[in-house]
Amino acid sequence: YLAYAFETWGDETGVLHDDMIAAYLDSIGSTQGPGDAPDEQLRQRLQRFLRTSKHYSPEKALARLPDDGLLQERALVLSRLGRHEHALGLLVFGVASLVLAEQYCVDNVDACSGVFVLLLKILVGSPPSDIVDNEAALLRSGSLASAGGGPLPSTVEQVEGARQEIHRRFAGHFLSMHHQRIPAADALRLLPPDLPFTPDLLAYLRGQLCALDQATRASDVVRNLRVGEDTQSKRQLHRLQSGFVVISESRTCPHCLKRIGSGTAFAVIPPQDKAARPVVVHYSCWQRHRPSSPVHVESRSSSSSVDEETHMASIRLKWS
Repeated sequence: YLAYAFETWGDETGVLHDDMIAAYLDSIGSTQGPGDAPDEQLRQRLQRFLRTSKHYSPEKALARLPDDGLLQERALVLSRLGRHEHALGLLVFGVASLVLAEQYCVDNVDACSGVFVLLLKILVGSPPSDIVDNEAALLRSGSLASAGGGPLPSTVEQVEGARQEIHRRFAGHFLSMHHQRIPAADALRLLPPDLPFTPDLLAYLRGQLCALDQATRASDVVRNLRVGEDTQSKRQLHRLQSGFVVISESRTCPHCLKRIGSGTAFAVIPPQDKAARPVVVHYSCWQRHRPSSPVHVESRSSSSSVDEETHMASIRLKWS
């Protein structure tokens, strides 16, 4: 009924979502006999619900999960709590699935941009003390074999050697596949100095160098564009500041045919043809007739006259 309510009606009640998780866990526990593996179909439905539902309480779900089982489900709940390093540790050492750990990074990169670096840190490190190390048991049993083959590891040193070989080989693949997500500074800080120089590591470094070269080229392009824009702005400013009109005693407004005096507010209308002279009108006339938008100007009185013989007062104007 709860599944029908969520799928059909889109019910977002948090208590019902918590009850749904409890119902899944009870069903898994009731179908699991002593020493049997949990029902995979029920687990997949529970994992899908934990991954898609946004309305259950992660704290309550984590408290209901068993400590020694359902580790994939626990990792999904931990991701909701933002505990990505712990979740990745469960997938690497508890579930012993590096593929699931890689997929976890892909699924949670939007929530945590540094999740790929966290997995790389776990791959080159040792298993935490608070996580069940099922990976070591699988190495001893041969269920998780290393690339070198040979006898099964039995001692602690042999198990750690086999684990290190598997993790380092996967780390090279991980770096080459997701080089755009792992900065070179973080990778070089985490990788051990005795790591062999494999083709995967070469591919990662090549990708990092290409990305750095692209970023440098993009920065150069942006810088050159800004320099060109600044030069163009300076030329335009110089052109505007060098333009002027002369207001003499004989200059009249083309609208009212009255003289434009030195103390009169006026507007300058730029000509359509560059060879023509700008049109100077009274500001009040421009407001009434509303021709093409004028260039608002800042005026200043000139200390010298245009023609001393005719004693014409002149005003030099800056275009703005």
